[in-house]
Amino acid sequence: MKKTLLLFGLVLLTSTFSIAQSPVTMGSILIDPYVGFPTSNVIWDNGSELNYKINGGHLSYGARAEYMIAGDIGIGFDVNYVRCGYNYDSNDTTYTWNQASGQYDTTFSMSNYDYLAQRTRIMVRLNKHFVQTDQVDAYVGVGAGYKLTKRDWKTNGEATLEQEEALIPIACRIAIGARFYFTQNIGAHIELGAFGGGIIQAGVAVKL
Repeated sequence: MKKTLLLFGLVLLTSTFSIAQSPVTMGSILIDPYVGFPTSNVIWDNGSELNYKINGGHLSYGARAEYMIAGDIGIGFDVNYVRCGYNYDSNDTTYTWNQASGQYDTTFSMSNYDYLAQRTRIMVRLNKHFVQTDQVDAYVGVGAGYKLTKRDWKTNGEATLEQEEALIPIACRIAIGARFYFTQNIGAHIELGAFGGGIIQAGVAVKL
């Protein structure tokens, strides 16, 4: 992560000193399909988890569209989707009181636990562009909107709980990113952010 931030900063610093016509102007439309990393596939290991598997993978998927309402200000939307969770087996110990013996009977069993969460975030986005050259367009952005969530828990293949609503149905994001153009209209982009998706998001950059 430190190396990524250092490289990101060096590219922006170098581009600041280049004198060139801005590749992004008022009225431009910017489209950024991307993949994000990581997702929230986390388990707290207490030593009893066996055959641990990831549900849904480590990537999220999304796209941003931005319209430049001024030379350095853009407004648009950001939509992303993630499917993540885990599946594992656990050695369970059950204690049952035996009145006849006056002691607890101990029973050992193997159980399977399966969890899957699906999240879709839809956010309105505002970006401030602070570096604009022929090759580089860098920005800081904030976004806010709605989060749709569905969660499913299963134990031994049977549904134990389904949740159709997010506990907090609000999505937000604070980010810094840059687009690197290879041609007049096509390039790549990378964004580092907090909340509202993967910490690192990267993909194609298209300018219309």
